[in-house]
Amino acid sequence: MDEQESRIAELARALADRDLDIQRLSRLADERLEILRQQAGERDALQQELALIHGSRSWQLTRPLRWALRRAGQFKTVLRTVSGTMRRHGMLAPVVDGVRLYRDHGPSGFKFWLLNGVAPGMAPGPNPLSGVPLGDIRGPDGYVYRALRRPFDLDLRLKDLSITFSIVVPVYNTAPALLEAAIRSVEAQWYPHWQLVLVDDASTDLATRAALDLPRDPRVTVLRSPKNQGIAGATNDGLAKATGDFIVFLDHDDELTADCLYELALCIAAHDPDFVYSDEDKITEDGRYTQPFFKPDWSPDTMMSTMYTCHVSCVRRSLVEELGGLRSEYDGCQDWDLVLRLSERTTRIQHVAKVLYHWRIIPQSTAADLQAKPYVVAVSERLRADTLARRGLKGTLEPLPQLPAYHRVRYEMRGTPTVSVIIPSRDNQAVLAACLESIRGKSSYDRYEIVVVDNGSREPATLGYLNRIRSWPGVKVIRHDAPFNYSELNNLGVAAAAGDILLFLNDDTEVLTPDWLERMAGFAQLDHVGAVGAKLLYPGGSEIQHAGVLNIDAGPSHAFLRHSPDHYGYFLRNLLEYNWLAVTGACLMVERRKFEAIGGFDLRLPVAYNDIDVCMRLYEAGYYNVMCQAVQLIHHESVSRGLDFVSREKMERLKRDRDCLFDLHPDLFQRDPFNNPNLHPNGINFEIV
Repeated sequence: MDEQESRIAELARALADRDLDIQRLSRLADERLEILRQQAGERDALQQELALIHGSRSWQLTRPLRWALRRAGQFKTVLRTVSGTMRRHGMLAPVVDGVRLYRDHGPSGFKFWLLNGVAPGMAPGPNPLSGVPLGDIRGPDGYVYRALRRPFDLDLRLKDLSITFSIVVPVYNTAPALLEAAIRSVEAQWYPHWQLVLVDDASTDLATRAALDLPRDPRVTVLRSPKNQGIAGATNDGLAKATGDFIVFLDHDDELTADCLYELALCIAAHDPDFVYSDEDKITEDGRYTQPFFKPDWSPDTMMSTMYTCHVSCVRRSLVEELGGLRSEYDGCQDWDLVLRLSERTTRIQHVAKVLYHWRIIPQSTAADLQAKPYVVAVSERLRADTLARRGLKGTLEPLPQLPAYHRVRYEMRGTPTVSVIIPSRDNQAVLAACLESIRGKSSYDRYEIVVVDNGSREPATLGYLNRIRSWPGVKVIRHDAPFNYSELNNLGVAAAAGDILLFLNDDTEVLTPDWLERMAGFAQLDHVGAVGAKLLYPGGSEIQHAGVLNIDAGPSHAFLRHSPDHYGYFLRNLLEYNWLAVTGACLMVERRKFEAIGGFDLRLPVAYNDIDVCMRLYEAGYYNVMCQAVQLIHHESVSRGLDFVSREKMERLKRDRDCLFDLHPDLFQRDPFNNPNLHPNGINFEIV
């Protein structure tokens, strides 16, 4: 990609979008202002009317009656709470629950339970005394999960679906109200073909054990473990009793959405996968939804960086049995271990881009803070080290400097391959000299060659410099005096290169990370990896120029543009090694065999989007492109000089190149498998719509 042209185009699009947003917001502001005026008038009239009512004699005389009616309503609610608790949990349950709530939450918590029917910190759910649907409650971050209504033609839709699910829930000392909510979320499923297996892992809490004794739907099975085994052991007991085609994992204090199993069944019927995962969100202690995680499609390198598939997780039962179930030595990360192992047995993995799971935030939960359970951090590190060994790969786990509880994988380079650094250039002597000096002066790996492809330089200073570097060991200068075609220049560089690993590099870059070649090559040598990108910073090093390319509706665009290099990004996408659809050609590494297998750069894209095309073809060939966020370079891309310099000719050429790109890749038009359709269609920061 021609970075200057791309940057100008991004600014042009951003300005046009901003103008449209200003116009739209202006209209909305005018409409809202008029509505507010009307509402203010209505409010004043109602306040006057209310003042007259409150001042009347009849209002004063009926005050005792109103007080009695309120108390009667509260008494009726208390009776409903007590009798319902007795009916569901036994005669002593109201006393047990009341004492525990008074102990944990004080008098106000006890009163809340009596008058609302649920424990403090838990929203009423599908049986609300408050009458407010949970899906309409706005979260602290402004996110709203709106539960879908049951389709009127659901029976017709279900007619051809016969897949069966076993939902396995290990239980240990769960608060009865939260356990009831989890069970109720299964019983409320639109899809009827399920089995719920509850495994009590020797709970010591009498209230939890009593909650499991209730008569329930015949599809519910309750198992009692004679001793505490931990989450993996208890889950394996449940798996032994499971009869469904697929296993769905549910934590004892979380909830499935009502359409969860229905959506899973549709996905399985359409794609016949072995593993399905979905998007998810969290429930706060006061019962509001928050922190939605809109995930990418299957991303193996992301999976080694973080347990991103998480909830909901649905696995073919025969595959779980083949893998031997969960492993207790990885308790705390047992689900992560399972997904890593199953991905070594199957590529039939599907992602449902809908929130199908609500993960409850409670104190000492990893949903609230990973560091709430330090042992989980240690297990996650050991788990991935063991995965590397099992896969025959050498590498180390490095804690993130910004968040030591998270680790990135650094793969060791296999052997000592020659890395060919290919740099197109023309009349850019000072910039090219700084680039080569940084490579030669900072690179800790010395098995590399530099191939400079001179596109017909004319300036004496540049020609003299090119003549001098021809004599440097490990440097080649190829002259191609023809009209600029970035694709052609790079292909010529590859033809002249001797290395098995190719690194395409802009001449206006400077290396900051000494072991950049080893780190990038460690990824590039993985059989499943296509292109490897690096984090590029604007001069000064305080702002991001490139940290991955998103294929948004407006076209390929750089994510996290001008954010700090230490910015976390959406679920740490700016710090951890995630898979992306594309990375910039300003610094792109790929193995020669993979590059040649896809036919190199396409000459039909001479200026823009040629690097994106390479990445898309690698993706279509079955490879995964990855960002190596640990590697940083300075990129002296021209800072915007204002839109006065944007010519109609350049804009038309950019549009032609973009149209050509999507003519070549129609299935990727306005689609990015490593983004998510629930996020803003033109957001470069993973903004929620």
